[in-house]
Parts: sequence; structure tokens; C-alpha cells
Amino acid sequence: MMEQKQQPEFNRARVTGRLQQIRDRWTPDGSKALIAELVTGRPQLGPIRAGVQNEQPLPLRATGDIVSKMVALDGQHVTIEGCLRRRFYSREGEPCWGQVEIWVDRCMLNEQVMESHQTRD
Repeated sequence: MMEQKQQPEFNRARVTGRLQQIRDRWTPDGSKALIAELVTGRPQLGPIRAGVQNEQPLPLRATGDIVSKMVALDGQHVTIEGCLRRRFYSREGEPCWGQVEIWVDRCMLNEQVMESHQTRD
């Protein structure tokens, strides 16, 4: 039996934000897969400019058991952990690199945010 290889720490990400735009589907091998967005605050790298978005969606992907957990947390404030992976594709026979995605292997409801919303109400 082949042992699962641990990803190097420098390829790992831990990000907190609002889980949204979940689209789950079945893969050809019969397993469940998910594409989603994690909306996080956009870092301020200087003075705030008019018309600049203060939030950014980060693309997420997941497969396996974590999919059903993420579907149940749609719209919630979560912390995700996963591996950074850049999409690779071919355009007119030329190799191209696309956006960086986070392949999620852990997703937790952010209890601290839930508690702060309850105390304000």
C-alpha cells in the first residue's frame, strides 16, 4: 500500500473568510468534488483608493469526505487549511499557468466570529 505523502509546509495555506459560491459535482471516478470561493479581506497596501474592492474571493477546490462538510457550511465564516496549487492548461498547444487555488483538506466553522455576532444582537 502506498503511503500518503505530506505536502511541504511552504505549500500550505490557512485562511479565514466566508465560504460561498459552492458548486459540488460528481467526478468520472464516482467521487464527489467541490469548487467554491472563500471571501477574505483584501490587504491594504497603501492609501485606500475610491472604487477598490475591500474583499477578495479566493478559489477553493476539494475532493473526498471534506466536500459534504463544506457544503453544510455554505455562507458561514470558516477557517480552511489546504495546499496551494496553480492550475495548468494548454492553449493552442502551448503550456499556460492559471490562477492559484487552495485544495482544501480541513474546514472548520469559526466559532469566535459566531460568538461576536451573537453578542451584538
